[in-house]
Formats: sequence, C-alpha cells, structure tokens
Amino acid sequence: MKKKIWITIAVVIILTLVVGVNIYRTYADSTANVKTETAKFEEINSTVMTPGTLAMADESTIYQDSSKGELKEILVNEGDSVKKGDPVVSYKNKDLEMEKEQNEINIESLYLRINSLDKQEKRLKEKKNDLADDVGEEEAEETMEAEIEQVKMDKRMANLDLRQALLQRDRLKQKISDLEEKSEISGVVLEANDSSAPQSTQMEKPIMRIGSMENLIIEGTLSEYDTLNIEAGQKVTITTDVLPDEKWEAEVMEVGYLPQASSPEANTSAVQYPVSVKFNNPEDVSLKPGFQMIIEIETESHEALTVPLEAVQQDGDESFVFVVEDGKAVNRQIETGSSTTKRIEVTKGLSEKAQVVVEAPDHLKDKMEVTVQ
Repeated sequence: MKKKIWITIAVVIILTLVVGVNIYRTYADSTANVKTETAKFEEINSTVMTPGTLAMADESTIYQDSSKGELKEILVNEGDSVKKGDPVVSYKNKDLEMEKEQNEINIESLYLRINSLDKQEKRLKEKKNDLADDVGEEEAEETMEAEIEQVKMDKRMANLDLRQALLQRDRLKQKISDLEEKSEISGVVLEANDSSAPQSTQMEKPIMRIGSMENLIIEGTLSEYDTLNIEAGQKVTITTDVLPDEKWEAEVMEVGYLPQASSPEANTSAVQYPVSVKFNNPEDVSLKPGFQMIIEIETESHEALTVPLEAVQQDGDESFVFVVEDGKAVNRQIETGSSTTKRIEVTKGLSEKAQVVVEAPDHLKDKMEVTVQ
C-alpha cells in the first residue's frame, strides 16, 4: 500500500514539474528582457577609409655617379644629422686633376705672352718716336704702323685666349666642387654603405639615403569612385593598430592625377590613385617610417537622426528596428543613410527620442511584451 502511495506522489511531482516548465517556456517565449538606447540627432560624418604607410615627405637617395670618377670617401655615418648643402660623398678624378693642371699652365703661359707683347709694343712705340725725330712723324708712322698693328692684334688674340682659359678654369672649379656631392635636404642619414665595397655592388644599391623625420606623411591609395569625393584640404583622422587608443588629426595633402602603376604580380584590374596625407601637428607623432596606418577621410558632415548600428536588423533588402512602446517591442521599417563605426543615420521611419532595442534576443517578435533592463 505504501509503495503505491510513493509512486503516486512521484507521478504528481513529475507532472507538476512538466506543467511548470511548459508554463515557464510559454511565458518566456511571450516576453523578453531588452536593452534600449534613444534615437537622437547628432552630427554624422561620411568617411572613406583606406590603409596607408607612414613615410618621410623629404627623402633623398644618392647613387654612385661614375661620370664623376672613382668614389673616394663617404663623409658621414649612419645616424648623423646633416643640413642642406653639407658635403656627404667625395669622388676623385685623375683626368680632371690633369686638366686643371694643364689649364693653370696655359693661363700662366698666356699672362707671360701678354706681358711680352706689352713690352714689344712699348719698344716699337719708342722706336717710332726716335724715327720721327730723324725722318718726321708722317714717314715714321708709315714705316712702323704695320709692325705695331700686328703686335696689337697678337695681344688681342692672346687676351681672348686668356679669357677662354679663365672661363675654362671656372668650369673646372665647378666640376671639382661637384666631386663633393652635397645633401639636397636637411635630415638624418638613414643609410650609408661602405665605400670600400666593390663598385659593381655600389652601383646596385644607393650609397646613401637621407630623410627628414620632422615632416612625416601617410601614403595610401584610393579607388576611382573615392577620388571623385576627395580633394586636398579635407579633414582626416589617422589611427594605427599598433596604438589602438591613439589618433591624430590630419588633412589630405594631394590626390594623384594619374593612377598608380600596378605590379605585374598583381592579379587585379582595379585602378588605384595615390593619396598623401599630412599631420596637423607633426611634432606629436613619435612613430617611425614604415608603420601601417588607417586613413579615415571625412567627405561630408551633416546633422542626422541616428541609432546604434547593432539596433538595425535586416529582413532581405528591408531594414527594421524594434521600438519599445507601452511595454511592447514594435517592429518599425526604416530607411538608412550614412554610417560611422558606431552609429547609422535613419532617414525615414523613426522619430527622435524613440527607444530602440539594441542586441535584440533571437526570439523577439513584433508586439511581444518586453522588460527594459
């Protein structure tokens, strides 16, 4: 008898649990706990994002110039600071040295010749004066004229030769000065290859690279469509994955007029245009050239009604949100516009201060009762 009673009690308990679970499930499926945010007007920016690389705006690369002669010495070391016009590389040219010596000899010879002709002209004039005392001025002039004119002509030719030799000397001085190659920019020596390396090796890579760390820019590319909306002067925000909490204000410096040449290895027909961006406060940038950056260019800015991105759901091509009204979630069809990384513009279907559901549970349905957390 007692056994039957215990069996009956167990059956009653099981039935009670089953009924309770079903009631709970029915209630849970007919209600939901949700979080909401308020639809509000705020300034929304339309942006174009593209990756970029930190680079130096001012960079100079020097290769060995065999026309100047043999590489003599690299005058600076890697890491040295240089100013524009400072000599950084020197050459030696034996032919040029010989030509300079010959020019100096030629100039000295011409000065001697001109000096000699001056003395000869002086003697002829003295001779003419002595002859004039004997035979008269007119006959002395006629006798000595041809000889004196010849000396004058020789002296004019010698002076022309001297002028030409002096010009040649100036040209040689310039060529010799050019044997010391000077830095075209102020900056830091980034690379200085050993001048004792074989010439064939030196010809394959630069002797020296100099860059200015004070003027860093970001270089990236844009699609054909994006170039239609971007021009110099537009506002830019720069970020990097290396320092996720940092961002820098910048502006578009230049958008390339011609497309960037694609490499033969690239299996794409997409046309890309180069874009360069400069920092508003370059002194605040402590990164190094080569860092990978994210360029976000602002193309438009306007006031708009916005909601969080996670509030908007898709049903095919239609967009909708759940709005909490009188304790129930109401499905609202909406039309969207521009978006940022966190919010999206609602152009139709929603009013300001509407309470929209964010991160809606999967079982949430239209007209379902909800509890706002």
